[in-house]
Amino acid sequence: RTEGRIVPSTVNTPSDCGSYYVRSAYVSSRGELLFGGTDGFIMFRPADIRTNPHKSVVFFTDVRVNDRSIPTESYIGAKKPISLNHRQSNVAIGFSSDSYLHPENNRYACRLVGLSDEWTTLDPGQKTMRYYNLRPGSYRFEVKASNNDGLWGDSITSMGWTIHPSPFLSWWAKLLYVLLLSFIVYFIWKYFTNKKIYQRELELEKLKEQNMQELTRARINFFTNISHDLKTPLTLIVDPLRKMKEHLPADSPANKYANHIERNVSRIQRMIGQLLTFREIESNKVTLNPVGGDLVSFLRSIFSLFEIYADRKGIEMDFRSQSESYPCLFDHEVIEKVFTNLFSNAVKYTAEQGSIVVQIRETEPGKVEISVSNTGNEISEEKLSRIFEAFNRSHDFQPSFESSTGLGLTIVKELVDELGGEVSVSSGNAQVVFKVSLPLPPAEISASAGDDASQSYGFVEKEVDALIEELDVSEKAFAQSRKAHTIVVIDDDDHLRSYLQDHLSSRFNVYTAADGTDGIEKVEKVHPNLVITDLIMGDTDGFGVCKHLRSSIKSSHIPVIVLSGNGDLKLNAMESGANVFIEKPFDMEFLESQIDGLLRMQEELRNYYSKKFVAEPSKVVISSMDEALLSKAMENIEKNMDNNEYDVEEFVYDMAVGRTILYQKIKDITGMSIKEFILDIRLKRAAQLLKDSDLTISEISDRTGFANPKYFSVCFKRRFDISPSDFKKQENPA
Repeated sequence: RTEGRIVPSTVNTPSDCGSYYVRSAYVSSRGELLFGGTDGFIMFRPADIRTNPHKSVVFFTDVRVNDRSIPTESYIGAKKPISLNHRQSNVAIGFSSDSYLHPENNRYACRLVGLSDEWTTLDPGQKTMRYYNLRPGSYRFEVKASNNDGLWGDSITSMGWTIHPSPFLSWWAKLLYVLLLSFIVYFIWKYFTNKKIYQRELELEKLKEQNMQELTRARINFFTNISHDLKTPLTLIVDPLRKMKEHLPADSPANKYANHIERNVSRIQRMIGQLLTFREIESNKVTLNPVGGDLVSFLRSIFSLFEIYADRKGIEMDFRSQSESYPCLFDHEVIEKVFTNLFSNAVKYTAEQGSIVVQIRETEPGKVEISVSNTGNEISEEKLSRIFEAFNRSHDFQPSFESSTGLGLTIVKELVDELGGEVSVSSGNAQVVFKVSLPLPPAEISASAGDDASQSYGFVEKEVDALIEELDVSEKAFAQSRKAHTIVVIDDDDHLRSYLQDHLSSRFNVYTAADGTDGIEKVEKVHPNLVITDLIMGDTDGFGVCKHLRSSIKSSHIPVIVLSGNGDLKLNAMESGANVFIEKPFDMEFLESQIDGLLRMQEELRNYYSKKFVAEPSKVVISSMDEALLSKAMENIEKNMDNNEYDVEEFVYDMAVGRTILYQKIKDITGMSIKEFILDIRLKRAAQLLKDSDLTISEISDRTGFANPKYFSVCFKRRFDISPSDFKKQENPA
């Protein structure tokens, strides 16, 4: 039966038939087909032709990546795709089939899913497929085959591989690029936004600065104009006031009010002087007049005048210089104003028991640096940047200096600029340091020209007088606000303790404690002038209190009154360190008389040491520990009497006692600070030498530790109210 289809078939034909002639075909009566050729013919019976029924199965023979074969186990039987990196982008795959009948006629069809879904049929005998420059991604290669008779197999053989992208093109790298780009965009946006804000703030700051400068100029002009207008009325107040005081009794209330008016008029005059000085600087009316002089001696003399004020506040003052003298050319008036303001600023803002140090050193030929440092509250960075502005008060610690105009440091800055120098300020480690650097050319000076200490310092003296006046007013107000002496009462009987407190509080500051331990803590905290203690108590008893007070250098000088109902314990109490033993019951008036007596003797002790050169413990109430302390103190000063560099630091080191404790101890016993005590001993020794020796004043000054005879004269006159030369004449008339 004719089906009308063509079936390809492979027939074994002789090779010597030659070429086929077109249309040379014949069908015989027996159904045989004959095809003629140039050298013969071919004859076969179609019924005898059999089609190959085998369906081919493909298998891989080779896989090459970048022209290098890979192990067969990586793709034959592998369940996972082959993993390739981004550089392995060229892949060649070899394959074959299991159809071995005329294999040269086998054909293959393949496709690479991931690149194309279309099948590609290869030419007969072609058994390799190549792919070049494949992009990163996942691929699956599929292949199928037909046998020699064109029968396609049903099975598809496949293998997969994945080409991973470059690390720089991976998903996490792309995410990083996105994030990085986002950050860059954000920071660019932030930069320009902040720049706009900064420019806006800068413009506002400039505007604010301009307004402040205009306001400052307006204030200066206003105050200057008023200052000129006030000079005449002040003159008309001062002169009549002085004449009026001549006719007033010294102790009258009217004289007191007149003194108050005079002080405030002086304050106004000083403020006017500062305003006019600043106005002169602003108007460029300052004319420099450099004169030869010894800068070290000049500054030391100014600095020494502040010691009166500093000693009353317990401030230690230290003047240091790299060299003993520095002869140079400088404007005396301008330098005086600059350092009077700096020294005044230092003593104002140094708390009690603080210290001030002045150092002079030559940083290079013709250039001197003077630093003024003082302990006290630090100044914030913000306030430091504005400290030289007019009408600015930059200290975090503000005492009540009413005469201050807020122009002192501004004047310092302007005058230093006029001198061609620099001034800076720093704050840290609980201190403030001003540094002034000045170009001061060295100069030859005569002895008379270099005698700076004998000059009149009108500006600095007025400043010191003003400081002392304000301190007097402050101390007087403080004294009126508190009682003169402090007493600690220690007793475990609540009623007696309360009674003593009520009765003594009208005259004294009274602190109480219910037992010895608490009492000792109170004594160490408040530093009383006297202690009253019961003898028998539950905790630390009166014996323990006395022994503790006498064994501690901080409290050995404090008088102790012991109260007890047992008179037999008097000897034990006195041996423990009590000054007075009172047996209960006692009369309150008798107790008060004992208190007054002990306090009076303490005061006599202070007066005694301030007037006498040698201590006499038998005449005053003084413990053996106090006596030993003072003996050691005077011994150390005597050993260093001619050493003008022997200062408080070396004295404290020699005494081997903490500075704070030693200061409190010397103050309680003598009423003087450590520096005052050392100076007092030196001056008393000088007085003795003036009286009993033929040494000159200059020699005595050297032997008693004064580097400058003029400074010695100033200190001697301040202490004894008479000059050394007049004292010598008075004691040795012949």
